[in-house]
Amino acid sequence: MDAQADAWVARLKEVVGACRNLRSQMNLNPGQRVPLVTLGDAEFITQARPLLMALARLSEVSVLGDEAAFAQATRLSPVANPGAARLGLQVEIDLPVERARLRKEIDRSLAEITKTQAKLDNESFVARAPAAVVDQERARLDDFTLTVARLQDQLAALGP
Repeated sequence: MDAQADAWVARLKEVVGACRNLRSQMNLNPGQRVPLVTLGDAEFITQARPLLMALARLSEVSVLGDEAAFAQATRLSPVANPGAARLGLQVEIDLPVERARLRKEIDRSLAEITKTQAKLDNESFVARAPAAVVDQERARLDDFTLTVARLQDQLAALGP
């Protein structure tokens, strides 16, 4: 086994996963090819560019040299930090439509939090349900709470 090759492939998986998560956060069509801008880990990103473009459905991959350029390129999109690299999809968005979408997602997630919290606050449910089901509901509550925080951060980044 080649430990160096295994590490390289693991790094590739991490970066592709981060790109896919960014696509999901932005509610992009899985088939839509979008440009990726990166900061840091330039050697790896340059080596992996063709694979990243294919596996993460990217139209191009740009390695930026300074923080200011990266901040400007990604000011309206979420950023991922897998390892030493910072990644952002460079997508033109309609601000009012995106704000409305984020608010709708926040409202939906808050409704799920309320529903799940009501279940967990019900002593009868907690006493009768198997421990695995109660744990699953607690995990759902945690997931929705994290989702709301992430969406609120995205909404705040879009400005007033």
